[in-house]
Amino acid sequence: MKRIYCAIALSLLLTACGGLSKEAREIVGSYYNMAISDDEPVFELNPDGTCVMRAIRPDVLTISVSGTWDVVNDSLVMHHNLATVKAHGDTSLLGTVAPEFKALVMGHTDHTLLLSRNGIEYEYIRGVSQ
Repeated sequence: MKRIYCAIALSLLLTACGGLSKEAREIVGSYYNMAISDDEPVFELNPDGTCVMRAIRPDVLTISVSGTWDVVNDSLVMHHNLATVKAHGDTSLLGTVAPEFKALVMGHTDHTLLLSRNGIEYEYIRGVSQ
């Protein structure tokens, strides 16, 4: 019986320490800025806590970086792995990629994610799951 309690306690501890927050699990998905691109998402927020973020200048340059993400204190927080930066297009325009991205989650539905950054609100459309 003691082993069962230990196994349950260990399982609860591992669940509490790892994985995404409840708020993050609600927004898992790929999100598009339709004014920029309807075939490449700006954010890929994966259920395992990994992510990809893209900066897209249509027909000019696309920069992508992988990392990890979660929702912390009502903010989307992405930590980028700068060793994964990839650029396609006119790389002479390539600037510095920040190691972290933060934006306040203003709201979300099954189809949209509303973020606020530097006082500006951005609406992203969730892609269809495949």
